[in-house]
Amino acid sequence: MNRHRRILFSGCFLFSLSMLQAQSPGPAAEKKQFEVPANKAYAEPFTPGDPGVSIPVGYPESRGSISKWRNKDKSVSWIVYQKPGQYDLYFDNQVTAGKKLRFRLDISGTYPQSGLKQVSRDLVFTGTGKKDTLYGSPVRITSEGYYKYTLTPVTDPEGAITITTLLFKTATRDGWVNFINYQSTPSVHLSFSSTVPTTKSYNWLYEEILVPEGEDPLHTYYMSLGFYRGYLGIQTNSPTERRVLFSVWDSKDAEKDSSITKADFVSLVDKDPATTVKSFGGEGTGGQSFVKDANWKTGRPVRFLMNVLPQENNSVVLSAWYQVANEGWQYIASWRAPREKRFFDGFYSFLENYGYTNGQLRREAYYYNAWGVEQATGKWINFNKVRFSNTDGKTGQRVDYEQGVSLKYPDRFYMAAGGYTPTVKTKNEMPVLKTPPSLDLKKFEARVTEALKNEGRQNIRR
Repeated sequence: MNRHRRILFSGCFLFSLSMLQAQSPGPAAEKKQFEVPANKAYAEPFTPGDPGVSIPVGYPESRGSISKWRNKDKSVSWIVYQKPGQYDLYFDNQVTAGKKLRFRLDISGTYPQSGLKQVSRDLVFTGTGKKDTLYGSPVRITSEGYYKYTLTPVTDPEGAITITTLLFKTATRDGWVNFINYQSTPSVHLSFSSTVPTTKSYNWLYEEILVPEGEDPLHTYYMSLGFYRGYLGIQTNSPTERRVLFSVWDSKDAEKDSSITKADFVSLVDKDPATTVKSFGGEGTGGQSFVKDANWKTGRPVRFLMNVLPQENNSVVLSAWYQVANEGWQYIASWRAPREKRFFDGFYSFLENYGYTNGQLRREAYYYNAWGVEQATGKWINFNKVRFSNTDGKTGQRVDYEQGVSLKYPDRFYMAAGGYTPTVKTKNEMPVLKTPPSLDLKKFEARVTEALKNEGRQNIRR
C-alpha cells in the first residue's frame, strides 16, 4: 500500500453466505430505494476511445444507459458511496428476446481493508425484448465509504443488453447509497507562501515536479506555477504524447464579455521553434503555448522557471522555461499580457484530471523546491508553507484526494487524486530550505531581451 495513504475509516465489507445462496430477496418489507444511473460507470480496463461498450459520460448528473456491449474483455464498474446497512441490489435492463447472457458480479471495497473478502456470483440476464429487472445480490455494508460493483461478461454480450439503472433497496433506517456525479477526480491545489520575511514581490518563480511511476494516467495536468494571469505545467495527453503547457489569460473573457477590445488580448512576443501556439477558451480566453513532444517521464524531476517583466505601456511580458532531469533548459515562449503591471506575489500548484472518463485511476506528484526571487533585492525566497484547497469534497462525492508534506520525502509537498481512496491531509509546512537553485539568471534575462527584439515577427490570430 502506498505509504502516503492512511485508512481513515476501517471495517469489514461482509456478505452473508446463506443470503448469497438465495435466488431472490426475503419477505417484502418497507424499503427505501436508491437509484444509480447506469452511465455512472467505468469501462475497464480503461482505453481511450474504445468502442467495446457505450457508456455516455454522465456529467454532472445526467442519466444514460449502457449499451453496445460487444467486447467480452471489457468489464463495467460502478463505484458508489454507502452507509452501513443491509441492501438488495437489482439491475434494470433490457435484453434481446431469446438471448441468455451470463455475467460475473464482483462486489468489493475500493481500497485495502482488514478482513475484506471480495465476493463473486454469476448472474444470467434472460432476454424478453422488454424492460426487465434482475435481482443481483444481497449486500451487507458495515462501514461507510466507497464500494465497487463490477459486471464482467462470461459469455459474449453480443451488444444484446442495455442496462439503465442499478437499484439498491434497504430497510435499514440510516441506509444510504449515493452515486458519484463526476467520473473525473477532484482537483487539488496548493497555494505557496513563505515563513521568512519577504516583500511578496517576485520577478522569478521556480519549482520542481516529480511524477512517481504508475501515477500518470491519461488526461492528467500536473500544474506547477500558477500565477495571476495563467499557469505552467505538464500533461499526459495521449498514450504517445506528453506536453509542457504554458497559458496566459486575456484581461477579459472574449466568450462572455462583449466589451472586450483588441487591447485586452494577450499577444505572443516570441517562442521556441518546437513550441505550438494558439488561442484557447472555455475557462476564460487567452493564448496557449505548448511543447507537444515533451520528453518528461515518470521518476525524473521536471523543473520550471518563469519571469515577469513589467513594461511602460501597462503590460507585462511573461516568459517560461522547463528542464527535464539534467538535459538542459528549454525555452517555451513569452507572452505580453495587457492591462497589467504586477510582479508575482506568490504562486499555486494543482493536480487535475481534465478527462472525465478515468477517475477510478489514481494520479500523484511531488511539488517541491519552490522559490521566488525578490524583485527589489535579488534574494531567493523559499516557499515552505502551503494552503490546501480542493473541488467537490461533499460527503458521498469525490473525497478521494491527498495533499500536504510527503510522509516518504519530508522535504517535498505532494498531491494525489482519484482511485476512490480515503482523504489524507498531512502537514502544510516544512523547514525553510537554505540552498536556492543554482541558476545563472542573466542567461535567461538575455533570452527575454532577444524575445522582445523578435516581437511582431510571429503571432497568433485572434
